[in-house]
Amino acid sequence: MKLFRFQVGPFAYQIESKIPCVVESVERMYTDYPRLTAEDWIDFHVRVVPEGGPLKRLLKPQARLFLDNSEPFGVFSQNQAGAILEWGMNWCIWLNVNHWIVFHAAMLERNGRGLILAADSGDGKSTLAAALAFSGWRLLSDELTLIDPEDQVEIEPGAPPIARMVPIPRPICLKNSSIDAMQAFRPDLTYSLTYPETTKGRVTHVKPLKDAVDRMFERPAPRWIVFPKYVPESEPKWTPWEKAEAFIKFGGHGRGYSMLGQRGFETVANIIHHCDCWKFEYSRLEDAVREFETLQID
Repeated sequence: MKLFRFQVGPFAYQIESKIPCVVESVERMYTDYPRLTAEDWIDFHVRVVPEGGPLKRLLKPQARLFLDNSEPFGVFSQNQAGAILEWGMNWCIWLNVNHWIVFHAAMLERNGRGLILAADSGDGKSTLAAALAFSGWRLLSDELTLIDPEDQVEIEPGAPPIARMVPIPRPICLKNSSIDAMQAFRPDLTYSLTYPETTKGRVTHVKPLKDAVDRMFERPAPRWIVFPKYVPESEPKWTPWEKAEAFIKFGGHGRGYSMLGQRGFETVANIIHHCDCWKFEYSRLEDAVREFETLQID
């Protein structure tokens, strides 16, 4: 059994497994993260273990994933275990973090200001986040946007302060055709194994830049909320998003702000107030990266 302990932003993980693709994935993807010892506090204990007896493991290798004492995914094929480990690490945060607001959205930073990419599954959010993360933007997360209502900064004199984003930069998940698009865009990056026939199709992950890991305790305030959508053969197109509608759409991607009551509602409303909100259509990553260079800070 191989054991790994490391820090990702404010969270400490312990990963245990002897499944080769899991061990290889962790060793390839998490080399830059601060290592922890047995004496350090661990937030999430994750185990990925083989399923069944010796004969079953030989004929049909399967596995199970445990998050402390829970088992969210049931039995799955061992050749998918590396991908399911990453989903399990996301699930730890989604299920257990209730003192912050958590959105299903990517987040990045440039020049001290934050960008949130919120989109429905399949709209190209993670692919665009990956392209930006290796084109001058700092990756904060490709999957979950965390907002700390207690950590606020004043952006405009006399206006209510805005809550900061909590970075959790981990490997970026790419699915199906987005794998080929990203590998064509940046073949020089470090990619994980490719996991076939998962519930999301063909899946791989790309390792974040070391700078994103080294700076994972730097918390920016959000400046833009963009709802991207991949549209084949389309030209880049920006459409202003009405803030009331953006609030409803963005809120639908989150959990936790309802648990925080009025404080949570006001935090999200204030983020919408301070941010420029846009819809963005694209088809080519090169075009999208150039378009995001036009975002204005002031």
